[in-house]
Amino acid sequence: MKLFPFTDAQQAVIDKVEKVAAGFAERAAEYDEKACMPQQDILDMHEAGMLLSALEPQYGGLGYGVHQDDPLCLFLTIEHIAMVNPATAHCFQVHNNCVQMINKFCTPEQIKRFTEPTRERGMLMPAAGSEPTSHIVTGGMSAMGQRVDGGFLVNATKHYVTNAPGSELMWVMVKDSETERDIMLMIPADDPGITTDESFWDPIGMRACVSPQMTFKDVFVPQENLMGGPGDFFGDNWLGKINLGFTATYVGAMRGIYNYLVEYMKGKGRGSDGQRQQYIGEMKARIDAIRLLLYTAVVNFKDDETGAMLMVEEAKWLAVESANRFNYLLGQAGGSTLLMRKHPVERLMRDLHLHILHGRHFLTMGVVGKAELGEPYMVGMST
Repeated sequence: MKLFPFTDAQQAVIDKVEKVAAGFAERAAEYDEKACMPQQDILDMHEAGMLLSALEPQYGGLGYGVHQDDPLCLFLTIEHIAMVNPATAHCFQVHNNCVQMINKFCTPEQIKRFTEPTRERGMLMPAAGSEPTSHIVTGGMSAMGQRVDGGFLVNATKHYVTNAPGSELMWVMVKDSETERDIMLMIPADDPGITTDESFWDPIGMRACVSPQMTFKDVFVPQENLMGGPGDFFGDNWLGKINLGFTATYVGAMRGIYNYLVEYMKGKGRGSDGQRQQYIGEMKARIDAIRLLLYTAVVNFKDDETGAMLMVEEAKWLAVESANRFNYLLGQAGGSTLLMRKHPVERLMRDLHLHILHGRHFLTMGVVGKAELGEPYMVGMST
């Protein structure tokens, strides 16, 4: 029985992504070892016309963003890339989150200008929001965009700037000195006031989605590079919408681990073991539940945005709890040999372990509970 009734168009996207991502598997270990950007993966996606998945068709995109006609295609793409390489999937989803916000907040002229490096040269867009000292849940950015004649003067320290190496334009969020609310700016990556510390990025997993620390010193940004207005990022719940892509990456990584484990056990003749059968059954049930929550939320997003984001909070919480549970289930079902480096499961587990470590996970079910009890809540508290 099919888990979910995909349309012909959605199934075609799955088939296309699986074909493109087949080559990612051959390079994943090398990119992980070197902790470098997955450049050939990015080139393959560019050549396949995937990098502007979240952009409206009138601007040369595929129309898969959350506010467009077939958003599930975007998250199926992320999920199926993550089954092979979660780091590449994260590069893709961070970039397309930027594209979605360009699509939502920018003028037609800005949209064409900001997406040109991707359209013409396959450049990914970094997102510089996170800071060592900010309180992003409340919009309390430490970085300041000082209003000056003709634009803004930015001074900031940003970390976890995924896609920064080799980029041309960067999505950057700072606090507007005039309104003291968040604003989004597009900044050329080659500005002389920007310095990059790539040594910051030396993690145990997700090593190929290089996310350095960056310093912006007296960087002038013209008014024409302002995206939308003050308060748009938090006011339009983009912290909650970002949960969609993270959840798709988590469940994709878990599917990659699960699929390899099942074939490994069959090859070892362990399929008849009753206890191991229970472990496999639990893993499948968890994966299927996450996918159903995620897919249902996405396809209903346009009709009930708040309800969809609450449902994704459930999916993301279950994904994180299940990822932690996988540490035990994988070991019991497959044994420690599966975590030898010759098996991709070792890398996938490291990637998954690092990727779920977001500090507000414990708040997730509180958000859902508040909504159920009619109490005030903020979608996206767990991002």
